[in-house]
Amino acid sequence: MKQNATTEESLAAYRAKIRRRREQLIFTRIVIFASIAVSLPYFYWRATQTQNHAAMWFFYIFLAAEMLNFLESLLLYVTTWKPTWHESPPPPPAGRTVDVLIPTLDEPLQLLRETLICALGILYPHKTWLLDDGNRPGARELAEELGCEYLGRPEHVNAKAGNLNYALAKSSAEFVVVLDADHVPSPELIDELLGFFNDPQVGIVQATQDFYNLDSFQHQTNWRAKYAWQQQELFFSIIQPGKDGYNAAFYCGSPAILRRKALDDIGGFAVESITEDMHTSLRMQKKGWRVLYQNRTVARGLAPQTFPGFATQWKRWGHGAMQVLRLENPLFGSGLKLGQRLCYFASFYFYWMSYQKLIYVVTPIFCLLTGIFPLVADPARYLLFFTPYLVLNIAASAMLTGGLRGFLMSEEFNMMKMPVLMTTLRGLSRREREFTVTQKSQAEAAHFAQLWPLVAIEIGLAIGITAGCVRLARPTTTFEFWALVVNLSWASFYLLLLGPLVAKALKRHEQRCSYRFPGNLEVPMRFEYQTAKGIPVRDRAYVRNLNRTGLSVTLASPLPMGTRLEMELSLASQPIRATGYVMRHQEIPVNGHLRYSNGVRFDQISSADADTISKYLFWYVAPRHGDLLRLTTSSQLEERAR
Repeated sequence: MKQNATTEESLAAYRAKIRRRREQLIFTRIVIFASIAVSLPYFYWRATQTQNHAAMWFFYIFLAAEMLNFLESLLLYVTTWKPTWHESPPPPPAGRTVDVLIPTLDEPLQLLRETLICALGILYPHKTWLLDDGNRPGARELAEELGCEYLGRPEHVNAKAGNLNYALAKSSAEFVVVLDADHVPSPELIDELLGFFNDPQVGIVQATQDFYNLDSFQHQTNWRAKYAWQQQELFFSIIQPGKDGYNAAFYCGSPAILRRKALDDIGGFAVESITEDMHTSLRMQKKGWRVLYQNRTVARGLAPQTFPGFATQWKRWGHGAMQVLRLENPLFGSGLKLGQRLCYFASFYFYWMSYQKLIYVVTPIFCLLTGIFPLVADPARYLLFFTPYLVLNIAASAMLTGGLRGFLMSEEFNMMKMPVLMTTLRGLSRREREFTVTQKSQAEAAHFAQLWPLVAIEIGLAIGITAGCVRLARPTTTFEFWALVVNLSWASFYLLLLGPLVAKALKRHEQRCSYRFPGNLEVPMRFEYQTAKGIPVRDRAYVRNLNRTGLSVTLASPLPMGTRLEMELSLASQPIRATGYVMRHQEIPVNGHLRYSNGVRFDQISSADADTISKYLFWYVAPRHGDLLRLTTSSQLEERAR
């Protein structure tokens, strides 16, 4: 009786959350309609009554930038208009054959080991393959030690897509799971996704991409406030569910399950572009296959820790997207419906918008330095038309992006990506670009040469603000006074938005080969050591900053460098024994008191115990940390209707 009551409560909570989500969607649509309703008269007024006849070229350039920006908003509204929520996947069919494919090139073997041991721990019967495009003896030995299938190929052509196609020719499973080398799966990955293939038209099921390193360059995390945000949340929590409503969702490479029959139908993974994932899904959709998006976290990857890795990743995605546009012509070619074409156009249009954003940023600098403005209007009428246009469009975007804070952080990163994305249009030409693996460990901070366009913009904004303040002290007309105020406001906004992220890019570096999970992990530890005088000391504490190679422990006093510790950790009631040496210590404030963080590197720990640490971190700690991602958490329903 008690179990039935619990089930009923779960179902009631699930239905209530669905109801709230539908109500939110209705309200968001109302705000979208209102924003469009005020935008149309605004643009009519802008085009007909605000010309600056002394600088018509400037008038037309800025008006075009505004209209392109509104088009970007319209495409977002269309894309997210009818999202799908596959919150109760069908039970996985029994007895199907599944291969888990993990392509690798030169990723650290330690990182690879963690992915492999968790892939082997997937509950549904399967075979795990390590696809080593580096033909490394160490990778072969690792696969043999863990019991994985190892596959190297004699010719390393077509990058990751070629590696996967080579594996398809050697395996025979009905379904393949693709995981990046740094994407660690949950035990339920196949169980969560395989049931969708009961629909014979489903060719791919793509899950969301979450990341376990919440301190990466693309994350904004406040551990004290228990809040986190990462710049891909909008795509995976809002845009992908919206695209799924049109069967225009992307296959994103990892984590996903693909039907072999669908892959055979298009000749395997697409090899003509460096974004084989988007390219493969588009070809399937043209053939009538369903690419389904399940907004559930079934694996977590390693996001780029520094700006250079972040930039490399976005360059590859942008260049590959332009290649796909050139090769497949999804806008006017055959095989796609109108909704699919619009969704793909929105994705390609995103990369072109960098030029529009550059116009927005440069405009207040030019105005404040020269006293020339892109429009001439009575200040009162300007506020009458512009204020509702700005407020309602920001409100609609903020409602879609998880609130005003999420909207502003998205804009911050869009500005940061601006010079990177502007270079990706080269993919529209016939010049090809080599597939570049994103560096995610032991990476240097950004150099000035990599950030000079953004630094130049910051300097220009600062100079413009100074010049504008001088002009503001002696305006010639009322119009000039208010025009200067508006441009000073925008210049200050852009400077405050861009400055902290540029500073972060110049400082953020990564020294570790393997990520350490930060914070108090609620892992109790008993340890003992001897003082310099040979006196044995036994103590207890909680582990911080743990991975398979070491940990840190916070104590009232520092342990001398080189102190040898014998430790016993309790991971979910399972004892882990290790010895190690203190490598560093540093002062940290804790609740108003000065404490000392002592970094310890293991020197003796069994492989089995180290693997247990990895599985504990990825299967228990990472999901708990992931709950800090408000947009992701709120977009994924917790209760299941079974």
